[in-house]
Amino acid sequence: MYGRRIGQLIVVIALVVVAAAPAAAGTGVRKHAEVTKGAFVTLSGGADLGYEVEGRAVMVRVPWRHGRTLVAVHVRGLDPETVYPAHVHNAPCSADPPGGSHYQHEMGGAVDAVNEIWPAVTTNAAGNGRSWATHGHWARPDAQSVVIHYPADTSIRLACADLS
Repeated sequence: MYGRRIGQLIVVIALVVVAAAPAAAGTGVRKHAEVTKGAFVTLSGGADLGYEVEGRAVMVRVPWRHGRTLVAVHVRGLDPETVYPAHVHNAPCSADPPGGSHYQHEMGGAVDAVNEIWPAVTTNAAGNGRSWATHGHWARPDAQSVVIHYPADTSIRLACADLS
């Protein structure tokens, strides 16, 4: 069932890409969507708290007008009925710290959901969560991973997925 949901998510993303393609034709902007994705791994901060996080993250950069970016997250293994901060980060999960810093459209700009990409995850009673965030820009190549943070202390990184 988990794999079917990821498949459904990919179909939805593909439909968004197809619908956006005609808008890019003849505008001088990119004409093809770029899809990056990866599996979440539990980081040491998450393991220390007893988490075993599984799931996937997908980023689709769509050539619609001046570009759009969609990030979708599907995870399990978190606490039930909890909101987890999640952000696109500017380094891979192997960096120190994992994921590096928050990716920002305008580097050094505001730390908010407009300048950064925040697909915060809300879990259900079973500890499974899905989320997505869209942004009105084409994310640069330094948008390399998605990190899920611990809600009680956001300096603790629970899980990370490289977007490759």
